[in-house]
Formats: sequence, C-alpha cells, structure tokens
Amino acid sequence: MAIMNKMREKMTVIFAGLAGAFLLMIIFEWGAQGDFFKSGRKADEIGKVNGISISNKDYDDAFAQLRQQKLQETKKATLSDAEENEVREKAWDQVIVTKLIDQKIDEFGINVTDQEVRDVLFYNPPEFLKRNFMDSTGRFDETAYFQALRDPRNDTIVSNVTKSLREDLRKQKLSNILQSAIRTTRSELWERFENTNAKATVEVVKLKPTKGPHDFIAQVTQEEIKKYYDEHPFLYKREAARKIKFVIFRELPTPKDSAKLMETVEGLKKKWAALPINASDSVVGELAHSYNDAGVLPPQMMTPSMFSAYNNSEEIINTKLGDVAVGINEGQIKAMRVIEEQDTGALFYHSKNILIGFGRPENKDSAKAVAQKLYDDLKAGADFATVARRASQDPSARNGGDMRWMGENMYDPAYSAACVKAPLNELQGPLLSARGYHIFEVVAKSRRKIKIQTIPVEIRSSSQTSKMVQQQASIFREKAAKDGFDQAAQAQNLRVTADGPPVVKKGAAPMFGYKPWVNYVFDLSAGDITQPVRIPSARLSVVAQVTEVIPEGVKPLDSLLKEQIKNAVAKRKSIEALAPKAKELRAMLSPGDDLSKLGSVDSLYKPIQVVMGPAESTPALGTEYAVNNAAFTLKPGEISQPIEGENGYYIVKLIELRPADKAQFEAQKTKSFESLNQEKQQRFFGQWLEELKEKATVVDYRSHRM
Repeated sequence: MAIMNKMREKMTVIFAGLAGAFLLMIIFEWGAQGDFFKSGRKADEIGKVNGISISNKDYDDAFAQLRQQKLQETKKATLSDAEENEVREKAWDQVIVTKLIDQKIDEFGINVTDQEVRDVLFYNPPEFLKRNFMDSTGRFDETAYFQALRDPRNDTIVSNVTKSLREDLRKQKLSNILQSAIRTTRSELWERFENTNAKATVEVVKLKPTKGPHDFIAQVTQEEIKKYYDEHPFLYKREAARKIKFVIFRELPTPKDSAKLMETVEGLKKKWAALPINASDSVVGELAHSYNDAGVLPPQMMTPSMFSAYNNSEEIINTKLGDVAVGINEGQIKAMRVIEEQDTGALFYHSKNILIGFGRPENKDSAKAVAQKLYDDLKAGADFATVARRASQDPSARNGGDMRWMGENMYDPAYSAACVKAPLNELQGPLLSARGYHIFEVVAKSRRKIKIQTIPVEIRSSSQTSKMVQQQASIFREKAAKDGFDQAAQAQNLRVTADGPPVVKKGAAPMFGYKPWVNYVFDLSAGDITQPVRIPSARLSVVAQVTEVIPEGVKPLDSLLKEQIKNAVAKRKSIEALAPKAKELRAMLSPGDDLSKLGSVDSLYKPIQVVMGPAESTPALGTEYAVNNAAFTLKPGEISQPIEGENGYYIVKLIELRPADKAQFEAQKTKSFESLNQEKQQRFFGQWLEELKEKATVVDYRSHRM
C-alpha cells in the first residue's frame, strides 16, 4: 500500500513525463503566439491550430504544470511578471506543438493496439514508472509493480497510465517514421572525419590592402551598386514587418493603491517583528516570499547617510535592535529589520540649509546682508522650507532646504564643522563658507550604523486600477475607430508614438516583450486599429494602428542600402587593386623556390607558416576558405597562383599534407555514425517542426482573458 500511495502522489509528475517524452526528442524553439481579438470562438476555446480547437483546459493544465515546475526550480512562493510571462509562452508553445504533432499522427494513420500497450506496461515499463517501485537496494521490484497493476483499487490510475502510454507510443511511432527518412552515408562520415583530422602545413604570403575602402568610394558607380545588389539578394533579406503608431495607457498606482499596500506592509512588519531576531534565513525567506518575488535581501551595514533617500530617515536610523521600520525608496516599500548595531566612529548629521552665494568677492557684503535678512525673517516665524525654495541657491532648495543625512566633510568643510558643533533645532548663521553664506539648522545627529535585513514590496496598481486603465483604453479605441486615430489622441491629450522601428516576428525581441501582441498586429491590415491589449509584464495597455504592411522579401535599394553596398564594393575594389602586385610577386618565383624570397624583397611579404584543416578558420588568416581549398589541392612543394580572398590576396606554398588516417576512421566509424546520425535527426526534427509551424494557421485568443 505504501508503494501505491507513493505512486498516487506522483501521478501528476508521471503524466507530465509521458506528455513530454516525445517533445524531449526534438530540439526546437517556437514562440507561436497570438491574441483573442476575433469573433465566433467557442465558449471554452482559447485558440485554434489549423482549425482544430484548443480548449482553455488544455492551456491551463499546461500552464499550471509548467508554473509549478518553475516555482520548484526558483524555490519561490510566487513568480515575477516576467517569469509568469515566460511560463505562459512555454505553455502556449507546448499546446500548439502537441496539437500539430497530434494532427500529423492522424494524417499518417498511426494507431497503437491494446496488445502493444500491454507489452510496454507489463514487459517493458518506462523508467519513470519503474522508479516508483525500487526496493531498498535500488532494484526494480517486479512483484510489487505487478501487484499494484492488478489491484482493483488502482483501476483509475492504471487506466490513466494506459491512456497516456498509448499516446506516447503513437508519438514514438511518428518519431520512427520521421527517423526512417534520415540516411547517413559512408561518404558523409568520411567527409566529417577528413575535415576534422586532415591537416595541411603551408607557407602563406599575404598582401593586405594599402588603401582603405574610403579611398575607393568615389570610384563606385551606380551600375556597380545595382549589380552587387542583384548578385547578393541573400544579404538583404527582409522579414515581414508592420509599421504602427500607438498610444500607451500605463497602470500607475493611485494613492488609494499605495495606501492599501502600506496596510499590507504594516501586516508584514508585525509578523516579522514577532519572529526572533535570530530567526533562520529560511523562515525569514518564507515570510518574504509571501509578499514579494525577490525574497529577503542580503543583510547590509548602513550608515545614516545611506538612508538619505527615505523621507523618514530619522525613524529608520533610530529603530531599535530587532524592530522593523518601513520606508519608501526606488519604487518599493521596504520593510527593514535592525539585526545589529555599531558605533561608526564618526558623527553624521541631518540639517536644513539656505545658501546665498556671492560669486565675485565684491558681492560678498551684499550677499551677507541678504542672508542676515533671511535669518531675521526666519527668527520672526517665516517657514524655513518656503524661504529655502524661494531664496536658496543650493540644490537642496527643491527639497525645502533639506540636506538629509551627511557625514563630516561630505559637504563644505566650514559648514560641516559648524553642524557638528551646533545644538539641535536652533537656527544658525549667517555662516561664511567657500560656497557663500548659510542659514542652517541641525535637526538630528548620530554615530550609529546598523545592519539591516530588507524585504522589498513593489508598489503596483490594484486590479481595480488596472481595469480602469483598460476601460480608458477601450474608450479611446472606440473614438479612434470613429473619429480617426490621431484626432482621438489629440482630443484626449494622449501622446502618439509613430517613429519606432517596425514590428517583426522573427530575429528580434518582441515589442513590449509580448509575443501575443506581435502576432495580433500581424493579423491586421494597413489602417486597422487594434483592440486594447494589456501587456502584463509591462503593466500597461496599448492601442495601435497599422500604418504599413511590409511583406517578406528583399530590402528595397534605398539610399541607406546604397551607401551600405557602396562601402562593400569599395572594400572589394581595395582588394582587387592588389592583383597586379600579387601577379608581379608570383612571377618572381620559380618552381622549388622558397616564399622567403619575397620577404627578402620587402619585409611586408615575409611568409608565415599555418597549419589548417580543409574547412578550418585559423588565428593567422581568419576565415579564408580560398586558401584552405588551395592548400588541399596543391602538391607538396607546389606554389599557388595569386588567390583572391575576403581580406586580401594570398600566395600559398604547400609544405606538408597529412591526410586523414583511414584505419583510425574505420576504428571509430560506428561511434561517428551514431553521433552524426543523432545530429541529423535533431536537425531534421527541428526543420520538420519549423515547416509545420510555418504552414500552420494559429489563432490565439489568450490576450482577451483579462
């Protein structure tokens, strides 16, 4: 019974292993995504693949499984927005690929008989099943396994396992069919072996361009640019793209959201303060993960000046050992517990300051008079912050003169020395420093530094705020469809972004990091306006209009591309200009000559010795396959004619040729076959899936599930 209880507990993992067994044989990366902006879908339908429905349950089950795996991997209680989005995309990938594979299985007419399933279940159980019936010595306990299979109480479990095995066997048969199309020949094995093991030792004289491409730019004609463009279309391929303009509606926290979050953090504060100060990292971490994604931050020793960014810095600095303080900084509410305290050995002070500078010495007396007047006004009851904002010439004026916490000599030495000596909460000045005249007041002093643990809680909008923003986006979309995109934005004082790069599906990070949004845009035509799309990870909604549909193909030969091609042609000309000199040098050589003869004429042409394979890049030459080809076509001692390469001209002499060892090839042929065949299978499966997804019609309704 204990074994079956263990098996029941692990059934979710077992089924996950079955469902993923075939996919693990295939190396692929597919981000097929889209959005739910189409009408006519079924109530429980989240998408379609080639007209076949994908149910909400299919997707939700895959998401729940992958999310749980991610939580276990990261050892978190919750996932960040980015991690949630990553899991969503993986779940969508999984259901799409599963549907495509199922369709192919049906297309091939693949079936699995009951006897085939029984043979696997009873005589060749998969490892993930056997692992649940290992005895204390690590051996598979067949008796316990067969007893479990025949126990009537396990009929439901066995039925589910049988069903999953049947699906797995169908996938395995499809895999076998695909593998049967793969052939690895002896000539392929020999070519790979030879490319790896054959070596040629050569002497090479390299002629580098003496003039750069810029020296040939003026010589490049429009005809040459056009010819280069026509001969190299593969260099200027363009992916399909959409140009858009859009309006963003950000989900910014309201004061009510912040207040509610502060209540939550106050609850965290009480729970944390109730824990012993020496509570284990795991206990504190568990508490932190119930409030955030980051957990508890590593302990940090802090001086008073390091809390200057907090408005309640005094409260934090004066927090007692073991107590928890709350402050707001860098877009986060931070709960901070003091776990250690020390004497800094130096004094820190918190002051308020009004500075009246005088610039040139002749203005010194007038500046002092102004400062004295301000001092008198403050003594008479004027508000320090108001006066500072109006009259102070120090950057702290925008904060009402608040200088926050500083250590000795962190500001002006005269000012710092005066603050260290000044009594608390008494107006001082005018004080002369190198900066000018100061009227100041010291509000706190401390020699204490504290070690704190921090649990950050991100300030984010509530679900109500999010819905309100989405409603605003919906209202804008309605007006845009009625009055025009730009007109609606102008009427609502909204910023239209229209100068961004085109949206592409391949070869670039998706716009807003959200593939469903990109796929949705690609379903639209020029002039169409999107429904509001919420981008969860970015916490915003976006409404866009497609302004241009750019088809896949070759980039047009515009002025920018012409300039790019002109540089390429100029580089080619700089190399071609070496041809006469290369021919001249080659004419100096007779059969049997050493290439050092050219080096004696000019040290620029001193040969270098290089060892290379048939298709091997070398540190000395880089990728110059024309040189490699020459090295393996020459006879020992033979000198090549001048060779035009990618980066210069070359004259090559073969010193020694070491062919690949045929006996060694025969000895490792079987192992090489397995390795190459596996590579070809992976490549074939990847290409096969790529073709499936390219041809598939995928409709994705997920983004409408708010």
